Amino acid sequence: MQKYLYFILLIFFISCEEKAKPSVIIHSDLERPISCMKLNKLAGDKELLNSLEKLYDFNQSCALILTLSSKKDIVCNSTNNIMSKNMGKFPKSFIKLELRKGLNVEYSYYVDLYSNVDKDDVKEGFERLKKDLLVKKN
Repeated sequence: MQKYLYFILLIFFISCEEKAKPSVIIHSDLERPISCMKLNKLAGDKELLNSLEKLYDFNQSCALILTLSSKKDIVCNSTNNIMSKNMGKFPKSFIKLELRKGLNVEYSYYVDLYSNVDKDDVKEGFERLKKDLLVKKN
């Protein structure tokens, strides 16, 4: 009986995990590792952009442009999402890092978050970008 109780508690804690998995897309023609990135300072939250600038030495003359997009306090009034909202699994914010060369998207990192986006979420996304694009693949 006690084993079943532990098993049920384990299932409960695993199923209630709030960590969303990011969606990552890498263009197949992108040569890795990349040598530089330019930060698009016109888009995104200024506080989040400032934290991103501290993580990498951006080169303003680079052809690859990184754009940070995010939204906080997402509210959806659609009746199509009523079950998701009632079950508590409706995202509260999102973060997207997009690397472009001209109009072509070379890399995209996107994740829905169940709390408002903060500096730690930006750091986590950028760490994934660095792992995917800046570290030499064997």
